[in-house]
Amino acid sequence: MNLPNKITLFRLPLTAIFFVFFFDRPFRDLLPDIPPIPYHHTWALLCLVLACISDWSDGYLARKRKQITNFGKLWDPIADKILVTAAWVTLVANHAIPAWIVLVLLARDFAVSGLRMMAAQENVTVAAEAGGKIKTFVQLLTIGILCAHYALSEDWGWKFSKPPGYAPLEFWILYPACLLSSLYSGWSYFHKNWSLVRTS
Repeated sequence: MNLPNKITLFRLPLTAIFFVFFFDRPFRDLLPDIPPIPYHHTWALLCLVLACISDWSDGYLARKRKQITNFGKLWDPIADKILVTAAWVTLVANHAIPAWIVLVLLARDFAVSGLRMMAAQENVTVAAEAGGKIKTFVQLLTIGILCAHYALSEDWGWKFSKPPGYAPLEFWILYPACLLSSLYSGWSYFHKNWSLVRTS
């Protein structure tokens, strides 16, 4: 397995570590003998940033080293979806984002994943497109801002006038950008691969 693919798979344990750090309190309720993790929202944010760096670096190295493989084309978007889904579910559970927005975003991802499964049965690989990458960037930016809000307010004592997810930046700019980029990229995948759906 080449280095870019190893970096892609590295996002999977990073996602699990992000989840554990962010949900420190429920784990302490289940395991009361374990001491609390200091600055756990900050650690979760750092895991997210590292995962974002890995998302950029695996594609960059694959292109630079000419190591683009079918494995990478398939698992890079899967690793992205696992990371983003875990983050969205975490934030919904903490009331940081309206649940209906996440339902729309996840429905799009499941639909595209279903398209990829149909393509795989025909020995066709549906690679990540530019629209999908933009969608992932916008979503990770939104997630990063929300996680930073938690880290600054709960770990470092910053005071905000509005709770995470309901400030004007998120509510009027980032949320619409997430929805539009997600729906457009989903339409693009199905438009370019409609022959697979039509002949199934």
